[in-house]
Amino acid sequence: MKSVLAIDNGSSGIRAMLFNHGGEIVARHYAKTPPILPEPGAVEHDPEVLWQALLTVVRGVLEDRPAEEIAAMGITNQRGSFCLWEKETGRPITNFISWADVRGGDVAVAMNRNRWWRALKAISRVLGPITRSKMLMTTAMVSFTTDHATVRLKWFLDRNPEIQQRCERGEILFGTLDTWFIYKLTGGKEHLSDYGNAAATGMFNPFQLRWNDVIGKLFDIPLEMFPDVRDTNGDFGVTDPALFGGAKIPIRASAGDQMAALFGQQCFAPGDVKISQGSGAFVDMTVGPKPRLSRRGLLPLIAWSLDGQPTYMLEGYVATAGTLVDWLGHGLGLSDTPAVLNELAAQTEDTEGVFFFPTPSGIRFPYYNPKARASILGLSLATSRRHVARAVLEGIALRLHEILDGMQQDTGIRLQSVKVDGGVSQSDILLQTLANFASVTVERAPEADMTATGAAYFAGLAVGFWKSIDELPKMPGYTVFTPAIDEQTRARKVKEWRRALQHVLKIT
Repeated sequence: MKSVLAIDNGSSGIRAMLFNHGGEIVARHYAKTPPILPEPGAVEHDPEVLWQALLTVVRGVLEDRPAEEIAAMGITNQRGSFCLWEKETGRPITNFISWADVRGGDVAVAMNRNRWWRALKAISRVLGPITRSKMLMTTAMVSFTTDHATVRLKWFLDRNPEIQQRCERGEILFGTLDTWFIYKLTGGKEHLSDYGNAAATGMFNPFQLRWNDVIGKLFDIPLEMFPDVRDTNGDFGVTDPALFGGAKIPIRASAGDQMAALFGQQCFAPGDVKISQGSGAFVDMTVGPKPRLSRRGLLPLIAWSLDGQPTYMLEGYVATAGTLVDWLGHGLGLSDTPAVLNELAAQTEDTEGVFFFPTPSGIRFPYYNPKARASILGLSLATSRRHVARAVLEGIALRLHEILDGMQQDTGIRLQSVKVDGGVSQSDILLQTLANFASVTVERAPEADMTATGAAYFAGLAVGFWKSIDELPKMPGYTVFTPAIDEQTRARKVKEWRRALQHVLKIT
């Protein structure tokens, strides 16, 4: 066996990539899968379109290399997006409702006001510190948002009571993207997910490693529809021979995109951090074999579970990064790509008092204001496109700095460096600004998207393609950015930006 196949489904496309033992990409194919936007706040994907795109890219790879060369397949996917399908027929009855869909906002508010949930949180606030239970202390701080698949599922079932009844009768299956692909690839034989994807739904208890029956009972969400959960490098079946010319490719890994990128960047030790800057910008810290409590509301998730041993992580994120670049190009005609935005911003060394806040769909950590909107402050008659471009990049960097700062405060770990990947990370100005404001070394991976690399590593380890994590290929050629401003300037800039942000929060 000479290669490992990785399937990587993102917010706007799906790719198949074949890796050899040295970690080099020997074949790749890509298909666009743009989202469906049926109404304001709605972000969906057609399950059958995604499935056909997956078949197209895998078959494209198999035209370049024979299936007999492939030791295993790993799947990585945008997390939190889900759909429902009939158990008997496999027919989807919904589109995938994306993690970026915000139509369930009112449902999130209602769930947070539920008297039993509020009582549970109150009990957790009292008993958590006494018992030192991370589960109770986390419950005391967690609030439902549309980021949770739980909220979007509740929103959908409330609108469709007949489907709710079918779910309760066991006629309907729930699945995130990995579950749907595994189901289809195995000819409907397997209904599975991994611990990391399950935890990212908000419906899974990461401390007890099972679906959360408390949330299920409180909010009438039938647990019967949820998949079985396995290790990230577990056995997820083999591909249906009818799909790929008789080939039975073992499916030996499933991982959420940010978990896969964290592993692909080889952030194995507690305190290792990576930032993936795609449609959103996700900051993830490996915290080790035991979950860590975040008093500021960072998400405690399962990074991966290998051979029965979970590794935990903390996560915070900026919901819009690459989508902002797209909007700047298509909506405002400012720039089409991160490279163009970087070139425009490079034409000035200062924003001249212009501040940009990258919050078009609300602001998360540490403010949690879903009504916040993207704002530009400090415009004058002297403001030009280059000032706005630089303010956009600085705005993203400052939001990332806030998350990194919160992680350090919650864990007591002083960061020295972070690894970055993703399309938006191609902006040198953004990464240099991040290094300046966060006072850390920023290391950019030579491969823009590390999610597929992580999926390949997981699958390869499962079948002995690589014997251990020590044998995984080392990624060469990182580009390094080091802090280049003095502490006084840094503190002043951060203080000015935060003062301006308070104006934005006051008017929402």
